[in-house]
Amino acid sequence: MNFCILGLGAFGTSIAKELSLAGHQVLAVDNNEAHVDGIKELVTLAVQGDATDRELLLELGVEKYDAAIVAVGENFEASLMMTAHLKQIGVKNVFTRVFHEVQEQLLDLMQVTGKVRVEALAAESFARCLSNSAFLRHFVVDRTHAVVELICPQALVGKTLLESEMRTKYQVNLVTVRRKREGSFAPGEIPVIDGLPGPDFVFQEGDRLVVYGLERDIGKFSAWAKPWLWLLGKVFYDTIAISYW
Repeated sequence: MNFCILGLGAFGTSIAKELSLAGHQVLAVDNNEAHVDGIKELVTLAVQGDATDRELLLELGVEKYDAAIVAVGENFEASLMMTAHLKQIGVKNVFTRVFHEVQEQLLDLMQVTGKVRVEALAAESFARCLSNSAFLRHFVVDRTHAVVELICPQALVGKTLLESEMRTKYQVNLVTVRRKREGSFAPGEIPVIDGLPGPDFVFQEGDRLVVYGLERDIGKFSAWAKPWLWLLGKVFYDTIAISYW
């Protein structure tokens, strides 16, 4: 897929890097030369320019992209101008970072459904990781289900998937495993194994398990090697007011 990122602050840069690492084509635009230079080797095309300029967006062919993300910081006026231009030139999917209710209301009037509340999402993810130190990454599916990347419990090392009883004992489904190996990968990247893990798949120390299931079941499973984590996590999770977008 093709993505356009307008604004290369911390949020925009992170989004651009993640999409590029996932194999997508990424166009990144920012008026700050240092920001552009810092990411130009990682994305398909990095352009220094004023993203509030409609002509620039047309020149770059942004209307042909699958989605555009307005990732600018607290520059309220610039954010709205970029969003308006993207809608006017026909970008199919527009996502805009939201900071306050007034901005959200204006985006509703512009019929922008992709409103990104970065702070709320970050707070939710951070709170969940605090509540369970085994969690590396956490993705909400709905109010009760999630996809979680976590460290392989020591009790699983050397066992097969069948012996682990993940589904029968913990009601947790193993989606894939990320495992370090030699190869031409980006620095710090841990690739997934080839194919789906079968019944004879053997867990190794350092594996990162990507699992799907109910929040409570994943919590129990991840606390296998540290039983106190589940109790602490449950108490903390039950007190958190979660925001969804």
